[in-house]
Amino acid sequence: MTIQAMLKDYLRSNAWDEMLGENSLREPYMKLMMSLAHLNGEELENKHLHASELFMNQGITFTVYSDDAGIERIFPFDVIPRIITASEWNQVESGIKQRLRALNLFLHDIYHQQ
Repeated sequence: MTIQAMLKDYLRSNAWDEMLGENSLREPYMKLMMSLAHLNGEELENKHLHASELFMNQGITFTVYSDDAGIERIFPFDVIPRIITASEWNQVESGIKQRLRALNLFLHDIYHQQ
């Protein structure tokens, strides 16, 4: 099954996704999907497995010490990236700045003259 065929079914799922607008791909994802269009599901899965192996080999891992297995695990990731537009990032950035300012004011209040 091609990516296009999988996406056709996905578009009908009514699930929210960063990649989708109203029943179509958002513009920032058009080039990405065009580059993935030649892959089928098995090829995409192989790319994910290859990336997982690279993560493991390069030590991009963590260990859950409370787990009896005690094995290293790779950080969760998606082989299809999330694209954040400049306007979306500006909104995220302003929210981060606001929260950092509030945190710094709080810490200053606690550790200074209160």
